[in-house]
Amino acid sequence: MSALPAYEPSPLAERLEFLGLDRKALARLVTISPYVAPHIEPALAGFYATVAKTAEVSAFFSNPAHMEHAKSKQALHWKAIAEGRLDENYYRSSLAIGERHAAIGLEPKWYIGGYGLIAETIVKGVIADWMAVETEKAGKRNPADWKVAAEEMAAGLAELVKAIMVDIDLAVSTYFSRLEADLEASRAAAEETAQAQQKVLSITGEALGRLAQGEVCVRIDEPFEGEFDKLRTDFNAAASGLDEALTSISRSVEAISRDADTVAGTAADLTDRMTKQASAIEQSAAALDEVTGAVNDSASGTSDAARIAEGANAAAKEGGTVVEGAIEAMGRIEQSSAKISSIISVIDEIAFQTNLLALNAAVEAARAGEAGRGFAVVATEVRSLAQRSAQAAKDVSSLIQQSSSEVATGVGIVQKTGDALAGIVAQVGQISQHMRNFSASATQQASVLNEINAAIVQLDRLTQENAGGVAQTSEAGRDLAMEVAELRERLKAFRTTA
Repeated sequence: MSALPAYEPSPLAERLEFLGLDRKALARLVTISPYVAPHIEPALAGFYATVAKTAEVSAFFSNPAHMEHAKSKQALHWKAIAEGRLDENYYRSSLAIGERHAAIGLEPKWYIGGYGLIAETIVKGVIADWMAVETEKAGKRNPADWKVAAEEMAAGLAELVKAIMVDIDLAVSTYFSRLEADLEASRAAAEETAQAQQKVLSITGEALGRLAQGEVCVRIDEPFEGEFDKLRTDFNAAASGLDEALTSISRSVEAISRDADTVAGTAADLTDRMTKQASAIEQSAAALDEVTGAVNDSASGTSDAARIAEGANAAAKEGGTVVEGAIEAMGRIEQSSAKISSIISVIDEIAFQTNLLALNAAVEAARAGEAGRGFAVVATEVRSLAQRSAQAAKDVSSLIQQSSSEVATGVGIVQKTGDALAGIVAQVGQISQHMRNFSASATQQASVLNEINAAIVQLDRLTQENAGGVAQTSEAGRDLAMEVAELRERLKAFRTTA
């Protein structure tokens, strides 16, 4: 709260004189103070109970102790009013209360309402107490005395109401005086701020005008008042940033210009090289296409040779099977020859035994003489037959031996033929396997060559496209050089610190 000025009591005297609160009136106020004083505390208690339930007013008190302190101070003020002590101290106290209300922003409607609540309790209590006292005196007074006592009490209550009105007037007047002072201070501050704003706008406008004309090296050196100085520092920072940016852009434009010329020349050289490379790749693609066709034909011929080798391998295997059958047949013939030789040996043995028996029979017939002549003839024939059988057996045995020798020779030849065919089959199988491997390898090589050929064709297409792109890049480089030159000319319009 600001310090109170040294007020003169004259404004209070004017108010008291206007309301007729002279010494006699204040004396009448003193006469009813014994009735008023007992009701000050209850009136304030009821008032602050209402305040505690009203959020708009209770918000001005931090805690119950704060509210209790305000009530005790207000009780002293009301006691001064009730005792008619409307002097300079009371006046200063009233002004202090008004200042406090204005400082915290308490609107007059709330404390005027508070005066009403407090006055209601006090007036009702005073009248009730006075009536109780006067009722006890009723039997001892005549009506005229009653009238005089009632007029005195009415006059005292009127003086109390006047004193309350004076207190309200002082509080409200102080509140509005504080508001007028604050308004005047705000008006002066606003006028001062407007002047400062005008100065800021003038200086800033001039600097912005120079900045708009390309003078990015402009700065505001004169400090502004208060918060406006931040506008100056922000403007200087922005101008410095723009200055540095344009300087950097200018340097970059020079570098870009040099690079653009280099890019344009390099792109032109690259275009020529790409064109030559595209032509060479196109020729390589044509040659590789011919090689790929030859390899595909070779792969096709290798596949046919592999199929023929497979057929020869199958035929050789079949010949080997036939030779094995012949060897087995020769073996069976050899076994049959052995059996025939055994049979011939038996026949030869039978012929020998028959010849021996015929010889014995001839001897016995000779002994028998004439009686055995016929038996001797038979024995002779049997012996002759046995001799022929033995000779035939010898001839057959000789033939069988010769045949066995030839069969053995044939078996050896067939065996050698089988071994040769087995070697041929193995070699033909290896040849067939090699042919299959060679065919697979040729097919794979043909596939790889086809992929390489396709890649070369695609590379040729991409090279031609790249050549076109490089040509466009060269053209763009020339356009960029022209744009950079134009940008350089525009940047010359700006005046930087560099």
